[in-house]
Amino acid sequence: MAGSCSSGPTRTRTVLVLGNPTAGGGAALRVARQVVHTLGGLGLEAFLVLPGGPAEAAAAVGSAAEELTRRGQPPSALVAVGGDGTVRLAAGLAADAGLELGIIPAGTGNGTAYSLGLPLDAWEACRVVARGRAVPCDLGLIEFPGGGEAARPFLNVAGAGLDAVIARTYAEQGRLGLRGVTGYLVAALRSLASFRPVLLEVVLDGQVLELEALLVAVGNGAFYGKGVRIVPPASPADGCLDVCLVLPVNLADLSVLVPLLLAGRHPRHPKVRVFRGREVVLRAAGPPRAAGAVPVHADGDLVGELPVRFTVRSGGVRVILPEGVCRTGVVRASAGPPLGRT
Repeated sequence: MAGSCSSGPTRTRTVLVLGNPTAGGGAALRVARQVVHTLGGLGLEAFLVLPGGPAEAAAAVGSAAEELTRRGQPPSALVAVGGDGTVRLAAGLAADAGLELGIIPAGTGNGTAYSLGLPLDAWEACRVVARGRAVPCDLGLIEFPGGGEAARPFLNVAGAGLDAVIARTYAEQGRLGLRGVTGYLVAALRSLASFRPVLLEVVLDGQVLELEALLVAVGNGAFYGKGVRIVPPASPADGCLDVCLVLPVNLADLSVLVPLLLAGRHPRHPKVRVFRGREVVLRAAGPPRAAGAVPVHADGDLVGELPVRFTVRSGGVRVILPEGVCRTGVVRASAGPPLGRT
């Protein structure tokens, strides 16, 4: 755990900064270290926590919080520096520890930041952590029946089907060095060519639907990465989950659907269904093994396979947002100077 050595205003708050030492070939670690110093200059005591991996994050954050509390500096917030996966991990840890959640977007897509109306510029995001206001936001939860594991959190968008296959393909390509926007587009094209729609049983607040689907996006937030509004009605503070389900499509459908998707107007397409509820259960219908294993993702991280249950914990985590961002809307902040400038 490293402390801030920046001089600045009288420090009144202590925060933990959760970094990912392996993301982006070390780039995320460099950003996390800069964030510690920048927050120090903005009047906070910031301490960097670098777990060896996701499985070690809870212990590392807990140990750092205990040490600071013994020093008389109990942390008030956990600040995630990274992409949607790091933010998802931090959201669960912050909720469990009763800490506020700060977000410094440093990933490829940063869908969570779009959904919450946070600036994508790291300097401006640091100012939000220092000057913003913590408001209750919902926390999505994922459970796999019979798995015997605790519910997994998600803060933005989870789902099953094509988007989970794209996430899996992107991760495989990443190990070969194909990352970023180009890597994501290649993964999307490869997945679209190989994935086949699945006959699903969708249980929404106890009501059962059976239909064939290409993908099911379950939104606590509205956006995929790069500002694609996949679940337009979703709000991270309404106590509900919004579901966007895409039926099987052909090339003619795609030629119309893709532009609508990029504009956030795809719910009007006849091959799209939108629902809302507090509990969503997905399971493959039809003969066993007819669909094969259908992957499930949470904020872009693969977390399991169908069947799966999604629920929402209303106000489950307090997120530090810019002043002026409405809890039920999105207001994009203006870009500021690059991180490290004053």
